[in-house]
Amino acid sequence: MLYQATAAAVANAVVASKKYPEILNRYLCLKKRRSHRKAIIAIARMLLTAVYPMLKNGKNYKSVLYIKADNLPIDRGITVDQAIIISRNQGYKINSANA
Repeated sequence: MLYQATAAAVANAVVASKKYPEILNRYLCLKKRRSHRKAIIAIARMLLTAVYPMLKNGKNYKSVLYIKADNLPIDRGITVDQAIIISRNQGYKINSANA
């Protein structure tokens, strides 16, 4: 229980800081859809999942990994063959149009 409060306090501090804009942007996006509390808990979880490999492997924090792309790519087209493969992978049975 204490670690949850600590994680939430750290998340609040990181969001209030101007040092990590990628985390602030993620928080603001979450806050639009959810409440402040849920957004802080999500940020705390994100921070914990970021800290664990840093401690385990001794690697530095890379902010590039946590920047969420809000803008979708302009070209989002796929071919018919790609659409068929995706549909089959999702469990759809594909019938031939000629049959």
